[in-house]
Amino acid sequence: MRSAIVVAALVALAGGLAGCAGDQGSTAQTTPPSAATVIQPSAPEILPDIWVPNPPSGQILVPNGSGSTGPVPTGMPSRDDATVDARDYQQRDSFYFQSPTGNIMCGILADAPFGVGCQLSKANVIPPQLPNCDDAPNRKVAVHTVGGKSEFLCTSQGIFVGEPVDGTTKGGGATLHYGDTLVVRGVACTSSQQGIRCDAAGHGFTISADSQTIF
Repeated sequence: MRSAIVVAALVALAGGLAGCAGDQGSTAQTTPPSAATVIQPSAPEILPDIWVPNPPSGQILVPNGSGSTGPVPTGMPSRDDATVDARDYQQRDSFYFQSPTGNIMCGILADAPFGVGCQLSKANVIPPQLPNCDDAPNRKVAVHTVGGKSEFLCTSQGIFVGEPVDGTTKGGGATLHYGDTLVVRGVACTSSQQGIRCDAAGHGFTISADSQTIF
């Protein structure tokens, strides 16, 4: 009799264990392992690098991974940007002006190959692009833009120096005062205490005794 009871108990226990095993198997099938979930990172957007003008001290290169560089394309300057009458700076077919200090002399020339440019009477800093330019009377620092290209120049002549005006003997043309902008022939030149900046459809330069840049 006792043997029959023990056997019955063992049978009941085995059935309960089987039921538990079945529940565990069901749970394992409905709960996927965490390692199976993979989140793919989205690819970053790649845009071309751009040169950001930072007038008048220079330019800042803003990289974003493409490795290319180039000027920001812009349209021609608007006449509405002008704060002075271009006729006040005209000498025959060209236009000349100088900074209030007289150290920077600029010209918007009618004829190639110089276009719009400025030269310094005195340079405190010589750009590394002009290794043979030493600010001697026949080696003056200059910059210019023509045909969509800007360049440094070391000049022995007053290429961008206009005739004296207002009864003075100093050449350079009329003064472009701080805060004023001259617009002529698709070129805009602005005078500030930091120097002169000229733009021609996305290309141009900045120039002062302490810094010269092109873009």
